Amino acid sequence: MGNVKGWLLCVLMMLSTLSLFVPAQSTRDLAAGGDFSLTDRTGNLFRLSDRHGKVILLFFGYTSCTEACPIILGRINSVFKQLGPDQNKALAVFISVDPQRDTTDVLRDYVKYFSAGTVALTGKKEEIDAVVKQYGAKYEIEKSDSALGYHISHTTDILLIDQQGALRSRFKHTDSAKVITDGVRLLLR
Repeated sequence: MGNVKGWLLCVLMMLSTLSLFVPAQSTRDLAAGGDFSLTDRTGNLFRLSDRHGKVILLFFGYTSCTEACPIILGRINSVFKQLGPDQNKALAVFISVDPQRDTTDVLRDYVKYFSAGTVALTGKKEEIDAVVKQYGAKYEIEKSDSALGYHISHTTDILLIDQQGALRSRFKHTDSAKVITDGVRLLLR
C-alpha cells in the first residue's frame, strides 16, 4: 500500500511540474495558422514568414474598440517589459478587423500610444477575413445607435506563434502578463 501511495505521489508531482511548461492552452482546438500578407501601418507589405526567428503575439481587434483591445495592448506592453532584454526576440502583431475605419494613418496614430513596438495591419476585407479564418478567430459587425453607427464583436484571444511561424497556443485576453510572458519564454529556450 505504501508503495502505491509513493508511486501516486510521484505521478502527481510529475503532472504538476509538467503543467508549468504548458502555455495557457494546449494546441488542441487551434486552427492551422500559417503565413499571410497584409499592409502595415506605413503602407508596406507585411509577411509573417519574413518574421521567422521571432515569437509572435498576434491578436485581432479594431481601434474604436473601447473594451478588450486597450486591455490587450496594455497587457502586451507588460509582457514586453517583463521580457527585458529578450523583447527584441518577440513581436506583437495587431490585425484590424475594421478596414473601413482603420486606415494606415489611423493605425499608425493608434499604436504609437503603446510602447511594445506593435505592428498594426490592415488590408482588404477579403484578405483580413482569410487571415481571421486561418487563425480560427471570428468577428461580427453589429449596427448600433452609437455615433460610429456600428461596433464589432471579435475574438479577444492572444495567439502565440513560434519562431517558425507555427501557431502554438492561445491566451485569453484576461490572462496575466506573467502567464503570457512565461509562454513566450518557453519558446525562447
